[in-house]
Amino acid sequence: MKSNSSSARNQVKELNPTDSLQKLKTLLTESKPDTNRVQYLLKIANHFINQPENQRINLNKALPYLQKARILSDQLKSLNWEFHTLIVYARFLNKKHLRVQQAFTYEKAIAIAKNIGNKRLEASAWYAYYVNVPDTVSDYKNRTFYNRAANAHALYKEIGTSFEEKYREASLLKTMADFHLEEEKFDLSIKELFEVIVLDKKFKLPDLPMAYDLLSAVYERKGELSKALNCALLSVKIAQNNHEEVLDTYLNRVGSAYEAMGKAKESIIWYSKTLNGQDKKDPFRFITAYAITSQMIKLGEAKKALSILEKTWNEVNNPSSGHQYFMFLAFGECYAALKKYDEAQKYYDKLLEDATLKTYSNPFQTSVFFSVSQFYFAQNKYALALQFAEKARENQISMTLPRQMRLNEILYKIDASTNRPAEAIIHLQNFHKLRDSMLSQDNLNTIERLKVEFQASQKENENEILRKKSQLQSQELNRIQWIKNATVAGLAFLTIVLVLIYGRFRLKKKLHDTLVRKKAEIDLAYAELEVNIQQKNKLIEEKEGLIKEVHHRVKNNLQLTMSLLNSQSYYLEDLSAIEAIKESQHRLKSIALIHQKLYQTENLATINIQPYIVELVEYLKESLNDDKMISFELNILNLELDISKAVPLGLIINEAITNIFKYAYPNIRGGKVIITLKECKEDHYQLFIKDNGIGLPADFDYEQSNTLGIILMKGLSAQIDGIFTMENNDGVSLSLTFMNRNEDLFPLKD
Repeated sequence: MKSNSSSARNQVKELNPTDSLQKLKTLLTESKPDTNRVQYLLKIANHFINQPENQRINLNKALPYLQKARILSDQLKSLNWEFHTLIVYARFLNKKHLRVQQAFTYEKAIAIAKNIGNKRLEASAWYAYYVNVPDTVSDYKNRTFYNRAANAHALYKEIGTSFEEKYREASLLKTMADFHLEEEKFDLSIKELFEVIVLDKKFKLPDLPMAYDLLSAVYERKGELSKALNCALLSVKIAQNNHEEVLDTYLNRVGSAYEAMGKAKESIIWYSKTLNGQDKKDPFRFITAYAITSQMIKLGEAKKALSILEKTWNEVNNPSSGHQYFMFLAFGECYAALKKYDEAQKYYDKLLEDATLKTYSNPFQTSVFFSVSQFYFAQNKYALALQFAEKARENQISMTLPRQMRLNEILYKIDASTNRPAEAIIHLQNFHKLRDSMLSQDNLNTIERLKVEFQASQKENENEILRKKSQLQSQELNRIQWIKNATVAGLAFLTIVLVLIYGRFRLKKKLHDTLVRKKAEIDLAYAELEVNIQQKNKLIEEKEGLIKEVHHRVKNNLQLTMSLLNSQSYYLEDLSAIEAIKESQHRLKSIALIHQKLYQTENLATINIQPYIVELVEYLKESLNDDKMISFELNILNLELDISKAVPLGLIINEAITNIFKYAYPNIRGGKVIITLKECKEDHYQLFIKDNGIGLPADFDYEQSNTLGIILMKGLSAQIDGIFTMENNDGVSLSLTFMNRNEDLFPLKD
C-alpha cells in the first residue's frame, strides 16, 4: 500500500498543466482512492471549465468529476483537498453565473482554511472571492465587497513573500484606496496609495503608473490641484520609461487635472490624445468626447464642439453602450451654449427621466445637476435653476474649482434676482473664496516659473549688463574727448575774435549759442538718468516688499495647513494616524518659523539661526512635554544661514527632539538634553544633540533603519551636503557637520 501511494505521488509530480485530457483520464483510472485521485478529478474538471466553446456542454461534463472529488475528499477527511474542491466548484458556479451559490462556496472554503490554520489558502480564497463575485457597478460600491479585499490584503501583508503575493497585496490596497475615495475619505486613500507606491517600487510591480493615476484622482477631489497634475504626469512618464502601455485613463487624468485648474486649452490637448488614439468603435470615446467639448464650450467654441460630438456619435454607432449618457449631457450643454434651448431640453429630459442615472457615480450626477441648473439660469427660470443648483451643491466636493465657482455665482445671481440678500452674500463670499484659492495657486505656479526663468537667464543678464557698461564707458570717453576738443576750439576762436573786427563777433556769438544748446541737452540727459535711477530703486523696494509678503503668506498657509491637520485629527481614532498628524504639524511649524523670521527682518536672504533654534525648542517643549520634566541646555552660535540650509537644519532638530520625547525616557521623570551649534573649523559648523536617556537598542543600526524620522534626518543632511552620525553615549547623541560660506548666500538685491 505504501509503495502504491509513493508511485501515485511520483505520477502527480510528473503531471503539468499541458497534460492531455486522455493522459489525465489514464492516471485517474490507475490511481488509488487517495488524495492523488482527488487531484486528477479536479484537473479534469478544470479542463472542461476552461473550454471557451460549447460552454454549457463542457460544464455538464465537469460536474460529475467535481461531485466525485467532493465525495472522496469527505471520505478521506482531507480538509486541504476539500478546500481545493470548493475553489474549483466556485469557478464552475462562476461560469454558470450562480452568484449566491458561488459566494456561499467561497465562504465555506474560507472557513476550512481558517480551521486548518493555513493563512496562504485563506488569503487565496478571499482574493478569488473578491475578484470573481462582483457582477455589477453597484457591487464595487458595496461594503461587503470592500471587506473581502481588506481581509485578503491583511493576510497577504502578513504572509506574502513571492512576487505574485506582493502584487496581490498592492492591487488589493489600491482597491481599498479607490473605495475610500468614493467615501470621500481622502487622507486615508492617500495614505494607502503611498503604501502601494512603496510596494510597487520595492518589488518592481507593473502597476506603479496606475497608483499615481488614482492618487491624482484623490488629490483632484480633495482640491490639491498642483499635486493632482504632478501625479497625473508621473503616471504617463513612468509608463513611457518602463515601456508600458500609456493607458487612456492616464492621458485623461492629465486632462482632468488641467480642467480642474481652469486651464481649458491644456485640458483639450490631453483629452484629444485619448480620443485620437482610441478605436473609432470604442464606446469609451463618448466619455472623452464629452470631456473635450465641455472645455471647448468654455472657450466659446460650442459650434465646433457640436460637430465633434456628431462625428463621434456616428463613428461609435452604439447608442446603448451604457456610456451614451455622457453624450446626452454633452449635446445638452452644446445646444444650451448655442441658445437652442428646445434641442437642449430633449437631452436633459433623457438624463433626468431615465432611472439608470442613479447607477452612475456621484460626480456624474453632480455634473448633470450643475449643467441643468446653468441651462435654466440662462433662460431666467430661477426656481428650476435653484432646484438643480441645490442638488449639485449637495456633492460639490466632486466638482472642479471652476465649476464650484460657477455654481456659487449662479446661486448668488438667483438669490439676488429673487430678493434673498442674506443667501446672496454667502454665495458671493464662497465665490470670491474659491476664486482667491485658484489665484493663489496660479501665483505659486508663476513664482516657480519665474524662479526657473530667472536662474536660466541670470548668466545672460550678467553678460548684457557688461555689454551695456562697456558701451556707456565708450560713450563717456567720446563725450569727454568731444568736450575737450570743443573747449580748445572755443578758446582759440575767442582769441581770434579779440583781434578781429566787430563783424567777426557775430560768428563767436553763434558758436556760443551752439554750446549753450548742447549743454542743455546734456543736463536733460542727466535728469532723465536720475529719474530712471529713482524708478529702479522704487522697483527694488516693491520687489523686496513682495518677497516679504510671499514669506508672510507661506507662513500663514503653513499655519492654516497645521490647523487643518489638527481639525482632521479630531475625526481620527487610529492613534498612529493622529501621532503622524502631530509630527507633521511640528515639521510644518519648524518651516513656518523660518518664513516668519524672514518676514520680520530686513534681511530677506538669511536668518540668524540662534533665536530661531531657541524658539523652535521652546515650541517643541510646550507641544511634546508630557510631565517628563525634561530640561534643555542650549549653546548656539550666532550664525546667519540662508533658507536652503535653515529649513533642513530646523527639520532635523524637530525630528531629534520628537524622538527624544517619544523614546529616550519611557519610564523616567527628569532628563537633560544638550544642543550645541559651534564652528569646528573655518566655514565648517557642527550641530550636536545629546540626551541622557535609555539610548539605542543594542542591535539598532541607524544606517539600515527604515523609520521615517531617521530617513528624514539622513536625507536632510545629504540635502545640505552634511555628515550625519548617531551613536550610543550614555544616551543618544546626534552630530551633523556642514559647510556654510558667505559666498553661498544668494543676494536678493541687484
